[in-house]
Amino acid sequence: MKKIVKWIFGIFVIFCIAGYAVYNSKKPLTAELIEIQPKTVAQEFEEEGIVKSTDERPIYSTVSGKVIKMDLKEGEKVKKGQILARIDTKALEYQINQLKAQQKSLRGQEKKTYQEMQQQLGQLKGQLESIEGQEIQSNKPIYEAEINQQQLKIEETKRQLKESEEDYERTKTLFESGIVAKKELDSAKSIVEQLKNRLSQEEEALKLIMERSNPVLGTTEYFQGLKNAVQAQIDALEYEMQQSGKESTGTEQYYQGLIEAADAQIKQLENQMSNSVIISPVNGKVSKLNAKVGETASPQAALMTLLGDSLHEVNVYLLTEDILNVHEGMKVKLIQERKDKDYEFGGVIKAIAPSAEEKMSALGLVERRVKVVITPEGEIPELRPGYALDVKFTVLQQQNKLAVAKTTLFPYEDGDAIWVVRNGVAAIQKVKKGLKTDELVVIEEGLKDGDKVIKNPELEGLEEGKKVISND
Repeated sequence: MKKIVKWIFGIFVIFCIAGYAVYNSKKPLTAELIEIQPKTVAQEFEEEGIVKSTDERPIYSTVSGKVIKMDLKEGEKVKKGQILARIDTKALEYQINQLKAQQKSLRGQEKKTYQEMQQQLGQLKGQLESIEGQEIQSNKPIYEAEINQQQLKIEETKRQLKESEEDYERTKTLFESGIVAKKELDSAKSIVEQLKNRLSQEEEALKLIMERSNPVLGTTEYFQGLKNAVQAQIDALEYEMQQSGKESTGTEQYYQGLIEAADAQIKQLENQMSNSVIISPVNGKVSKLNAKVGETASPQAALMTLLGDSLHEVNVYLLTEDILNVHEGMKVKLIQERKDKDYEFGGVIKAIAPSAEEKMSALGLVERRVKVVITPEGEIPELRPGYALDVKFTVLQQQNKLAVAKTTLFPYEDGDAIWVVRNGVAAIQKVKKGLKTDELVVIEEGLKDGDKVIKNPELEGLEEGKKVISND
């Protein structure tokens, strides 16, 4: 009897287990579902950009003389109208006093013989020739040696480039004949590219030297003013000699002409004295100092360079594979990191460098990158040269596309598929992929608007034909 009871109890347990298994197989699976709708999909990437000033101003002194004040250091902020430096004017003051004494002497003179006029005329013509000689000397480039040295560098680089190009062609021929390995061909090509970059940099350096060697604006006008003043004295003296005759004495007009000529020189020197105080033309900071107190200032050499605060641009270097979909005029987003929250504003690509250059990555790897210049626009925050910004580029944008998260896809029959729920039942749907971003994949074939996709393709108990309900 006990055995029969045990058998009956065992059969009952088996039926319970089987019933529970059947119940579980019929029980719907709860899953997170995503309803597919058209959206805009685009590839995005970010790079770090550095703020640069576009308002770079070299500061010159139009007066030659010793620097007696320059209480500045590199990186120091300056305001518009602030005194940057003072040039010693003692020599100018001496010339002015000399001219004023000359005027006083002229007023005391009543007569002038023809011989004295001739002597004065010769002195004035000599003075005019001296001024012309000073003008020629002031316009003589002070960078001739530096220019010649840079030109020699360029010629040497051109020679090396020609030899490397010839070597590359020989290596290429040997490679095509199977004599040398591709590694040697790549090495020869790399040398050619490096020499081309070096040649470009050396030619740019020569342009900068040539620009620095040009005479500063205002020098020609200064010497022209001196020549005009002396020429006025010469003209007045020659006219007086013509009117008075060889044995006649000077006239009031002659002396008046000399006095006015001296007065013109005094005004010219006083104008120079007013220019001996160097004033900042902008708000900004000192980026470079080229002189210091005690040294002699020259109109041909900049005392310092200022960076204005008003105009900025952002320089960013992109990998060569990223630059393919970037173009001038393209809009970008600039992000300034702050303690409270990031500030985002717009920008537009102003220029793209014609060639790549080598840059060292944060991991110490040498990368080929292309310089891109961006102009900020819109509501621009306070920016200063040297600030770092994140620059976000949006490329390959596609609209009205059906896209799913990368994590919903799984390999299936030499392709890709996703789990969909149709009529409440799970099914495997093969798909054809399109554009990929960091998170999404565009589905070109296999889905339609409104389809429901199972977010987790590895959900426990998931199989075709399984009833599925949303966990919402």
